[in-house]
Amino acid sequence: MKHYLIITPPRFSHFSGINWKVTKLVLALMMLSFLAACAGRPQLPELTGLIADTSTAAGSSQQGCEQPFLAGHWQLVHAIDFNRGGRGGTSLIGVTTLAGRRLHCLLMTVEGLVLFEAELDQQQLAIQRAIPPFDKADFARGLMADVQTIFVSPAQQPVTGRLAGGETVCRYQADNGQITDIMMAAAGGWQLNVYDSARQLIRTVSAGSPLAKAGRMIPANLELSASGLNEYTLTMTLISADKL
Repeated sequence: MKHYLIITPPRFSHFSGINWKVTKLVLALMMLSFLAACAGRPQLPELTGLIADTSTAAGSSQQGCEQPFLAGHWQLVHAIDFNRGGRGGTSLIGVTTLAGRRLHCLLMTVEGLVLFEAELDQQQLAIQRAIPPFDKADFARGLMADVQTIFVSPAQQPVTGRLAGGETVCRYQADNGQITDIMMAAAGGWQLNVYDSARQLIRTVSAGSPLAKAGRMIPANLELSASGLNEYTLTMTLISADKL
């Protein structure tokens, strides 16, 4: 009597079903996280009471729109605390040099080690130095975009109007659909909100405690908050401000 050994291939259908269920669950959780992040972001508010460009008030308001930004050649030094997702902060020293719409940025440790150095001129980015973890291209572009948001006025002409609560707003709209709102606050402070093309808030910059420096009022404190999936906060404390 002959005996035959029958080898049956392993069946993966049960495990494949489990894997597919897990995959669907992960995708669903990712989608929910994405939707929650989007749902929690404030939307662009409507402007009411628009001020005509030809009025004297409009000219005065548009001059006020430029108040947060420094004209001429300046060098600013800040102590910077970087906090991402509430997981503790990193302390750095930032040196920003402004010359019109051109800016130069340098980040270093409190001991003086230069970690990152770059220049942005007419949207052309040149990186002179980048030490890990500051050597990622996305980091460089994002950092310089944030510095530009804080210190360089938008290139477009603003529309001046009021929010439903009566606050005066300078609104700039870029060609890519990004919108920047600037609101002057009490005691010389200001707030700047940036919205993406979907009209969702992506950046907020708050400035307070202005100090008199070389004939200008310079904020002693700046805070930039990034919204969305990659949330982080930059808290900047002025060390020095010099007109060059």
